[in-house]
Amino acid sequence: MNPIEFPNNDHYYLTLAEEAFSKGNFSQALENYKLAYSENPSPKLNRLIASLALEQGKFEEALAFSEEESESYLEAPETIDLYLQIQLYSNRFFSAREYLWRAQKMKQFTEEQKNLWLLRIDDQEAFYQRQQQAAMNQLESELEQLPFLSAMEQLVLVRKVKQLSEQRLQTLAEKFMVDPEIAPLVRSYFFESLARIGINEKMRYLTIQDEIVELSPAASDFDETLQEKIMRRLEKRLTDEDPILLANILEQVKLEMAFLYPLHYSFMRPDAWVNSYLSEYWRESESLDEDVEMIREKIKQLMFDYH
Repeated sequence: MNPIEFPNNDHYYLTLAEEAFSKGNFSQALENYKLAYSENPSPKLNRLIASLALEQGKFEEALAFSEEESESYLEAPETIDLYLQIQLYSNRFFSAREYLWRAQKMKQFTEEQKNLWLLRIDDQEAFYQRQQQAAMNQLESELEQLPFLSAMEQLVLVRKVKQLSEQRLQTLAEKFMVDPEIAPLVRSYFFESLARIGINEKMRYLTIQDEIVELSPAASDFDETLQEKIMRRLEKRLTDEDPILLANILEQVKLEMAFLYPLHYSFMRPDAWVNSYLSEYWRESESLDEDVEMIREKIKQLMFDYH
């Protein structure tokens, strides 16, 4: 006797969802699509759920689902549009600009489409800022105190800058990225924030070498190439020899690369970095690069401010 074949749970819930949808019971359809997704998640179903949630005014649900599969929304202009709509309805204007910049770099939008979205983001952000004027004034007052706080306090507070409008973010960044009282990681946070939304014009930046340089944030977007090359070489050397030491060194690499940003391209010598780490933590290396040693020593001095 052949065993009875029961349908997969996700198929069962999909059938219920489609029946509810055909009858105009969109709320019930959404619930069943979510149950199907919990059984067998997929990008296509995720986007369907996010779209239905958005149409029903369930913005938090739409946001939660879309962020779970955010990369898949970059596949086509239509899904990028959906993701951006969800961000705007959730008043996440920085995230919308960041996503639009990513889509632009992938050439998923025409120049006209990009400009239309920028206008829409600008308009809705301006309207929201006017509604929240008191809260925005309070936030800016808090951020003005950054130079008077400890490095760790600055690092906690600076994360709020993404609530500001693009114009206000850029104005504060121009001011604080050359202020020696602002901690290096905080200066780099400002710079990276501008890079994430595609600010192209060159801006003055105080480096960890105490030099002011002019850099384009968009052109100096955080690139993990150096970090990845260093980590791959270390893994090749230490995975079998000392995996515990390897794990510890890799964490150190990530931290030092954060301090080095946005100067990675000036020190794109992965073998020299690997030699430095191996010499310090494992065994002596034959050759050390003077520039890499000097910048690592500077970074280690700066790290004391965060302990």
